[in-house]
Amino acid sequence: MLSTIITPSKSRVSLSVPSSYIGKQVVVTLVLLDETDKSKPTTRLSEKFHGVLSKESAESFIEHTKMMREEWNDI
Repeated sequence: MLSTIITPSKSRVSLSVPSSYIGKQVVVTLVLLDETDKSKPTTRLSEKFHGVLSKESAESFIEHTKMMREEWNDI
């Protein structure tokens, strides 16, 4: 399998095909890589879910997580 990223300057693109591909079916797919997606700031999960759980629920979840980790250490 071959893959590359190009930036076309014209509406036509010429491809070189390896000799082992000649006479065989190949798939050519055009996918636009949107530049705006790369510039989006990433949101950390802690920021995304901050304040969703009550303090009591959060403490219970932390204790439950600690217990599960200890169980895995015992295996």
